[in-house]
Amino acid sequence: MRKGRPRSLACAVVALALVAVAAPAASATASPKGKHHHVWRFGTRPLAKGAKGKDVRYLQRALSRLGVATSVDGVFGKGTFKSVKAFEAQHGWPVNGVISKKDAKRLKKLLVKRRVSGSYFIQGYMRPTLQLTSRKAGAAKVKVLDSYGNLVQTLAVDFAGAESKSISWDGMQSGGAVGGDGVYRLKLADGSSAGASIAGGQTEPFAMHLHMSPVPGPHSDGGAGSRFGAPRSGHIHQGQDVAAACGSRLYVVETGSVRVNAYQADGAGYYVVLHGNLTGTDFVYMHLKASSWAPVGTEVSAGQQIGKVGDTGEAQGCHLHFERWSVPGWYVGGAAYDPLPELQYWDSYS
Repeated sequence: MRKGRPRSLACAVVALALVAVAAPAASATASPKGKHHHVWRFGTRPLAKGAKGKDVRYLQRALSRLGVATSVDGVFGKGTFKSVKAFEAQHGWPVNGVISKKDAKRLKKLLVKRRVSGSYFIQGYMRPTLQLTSRKAGAAKVKVLDSYGNLVQTLAVDFAGAESKSISWDGMQSGGAVGGDGVYRLKLADGSSAGASIAGGQTEPFAMHLHMSPVPGPHSDGGAGSRFGAPRSGHIHQGQDVAAACGSRLYVVETGSVRVNAYQADGAGYYVVLHGNLTGTDFVYMHLKASSWAPVGTEVSAGQQIGKVGDTGEAQGCHLHFERWSVPGWYVGGAAYDPLPELQYWDSYS
């Protein structure tokens, strides 16, 4: 394969399905052989290593929303076990990696308390904004607080007189550090010399994330043939196929820039490679419906549309072939790796 170009792809067709966003009530459903299996509602059984089901998915999404990043696959494996222990330690619970029925009730209460209004991305296309009004010339400060009330960043605003101004947060912490996934809020600090008050905007807690799902709409991750490492003619699959309706919108995963925007008739079709400014990694989108609007070098923001799902090139059915490449990036010294765990985590909140 020539450096700087994608490998020819023979991507399998995968069924379109809507990703579940919440665990259903407990019920019995028929299997193809006439047998029945139980669909567990979260909190009706203890959850520990080896558990599988919709209630495990609920747990994984809940942990992510409460600030502990967890892949959502419905299997209580090593990753979920590690997340549960971290969550237990944060909240002073017994650290055993098990969610009892009592723990499930406590976790649900935490979800209600930390319910968020709005979801944003670090240096993203849209940013949480607070609208202020002043009575006179002077200054005011807005505090960015995390879900535990800790100060993350202080935003200063100056007023020339009685006027209205908006101030937004880009997700970065004091000193230029990248903020972590979590729940935050904007609060007007006491002692404003401008007599400032809040007039509107993002007054409720909100979620801030580093990445957005490339396909937040209805989609399916398919089966074994869609996975990273699946056999192909003369090579292995270097990404994850995500089936979605033709024309579904594709979004920028991480704030960065366009590294490649090209076409390959016998492989990737229309494709684009984005370089993440915050992690130094690359994100590859293949089989776009048409050429992306963004020329090479264009600065793009997380949450901004970059193209649409298509079936151009060597593709069978409309889908996104999505690749992840480590630092320094796609065919410039980086290495492709399995993006599915990240995709599942991003799906938990996008």
